[in-house]
Amino acid sequence: MDIDVLIFGGQSNMEGQTECLPDPNETVANAWEYCLLTDELRPVRHPVGENIEPLLGAASYGFGSLAPDCCRTYVRATGRAVVMIHAAQGATTVAQWQKGTPRYEKAAEKLTAGIQKAATLGTVKNIYYVWLQGESDAIERTTGEDYAALLTAYKDDLKRDVGIHRFGIIQVGYFCGTVRWLVDRTREEGRLDDEVIQQAQEEVAARDRDFVMLTREAVPMSLDAQFINPQEDGHFNNRGLSVLGTLAGEALATL
Repeated sequence: MDIDVLIFGGQSNMEGQTECLPDPNETVANAWEYCLLTDELRPVRHPVGENIEPLLGAASYGFGSLAPDCCRTYVRATGRAVVMIHAAQGATTVAQWQKGTPRYEKAAEKLTAGIQKAATLGTVKNIYYVWLQGESDAIERTTGEDYAALLTAYKDDLKRDVGIHRFGIIQVGYFCGTVRWLVDRTREEGRLDDEVIQQAQEEVAARDRDFVMLTREAVPMSLDAQFINPQEDGHFNNRGLSVLGTLAGEALATL
């Protein structure tokens, strides 16, 4: 059996910070999630992830995330089985994922172990990373140049240390320009800060073929209340993450 590995990394919108546990919550056929703490594969369903504090987190409150819909779409489109690995943590900047940090080392440990476990099911063919992050960098006003350099360094290190084949980006939506609690700038200034990170993601995807822009739809969706968790400013609800996961899975299936 051929196995593809899908890795999900980033901050809270990747971790999953939705309003409730999705219903229905069906197991994804031919897809397994790797858990480092128990060194086991389990069927993919909500909630995903595991708490390895303070470095990696599971979907908040045991609710929804985009990973199951991404895996379901990918399996259906490709006919291949999937092992997914969730390695995200809310409120993190790209600098906090760099090699040499405890977070990078723990994530790399989990990814390596997960890929090895996937190989017990069959032949590992493709290893794809899915990234949704950048909100904290917009808050910190990371420059576009710094963000692009750090994201590229992170990708390069994962390519060497873990063996990923492509690094997919779900372009980050508006955050600073939407949340009510960020009072050190206007909404207009906040959107400009968000756009710095969005543009940096465009630039790395355009100049480095290891990167692939999976979807840009988080940008308009972040301004549409039907996709936003009403309890958590700046975070997608189950409907929003289902859409993003499906779009990302469709794009990955074409690689």
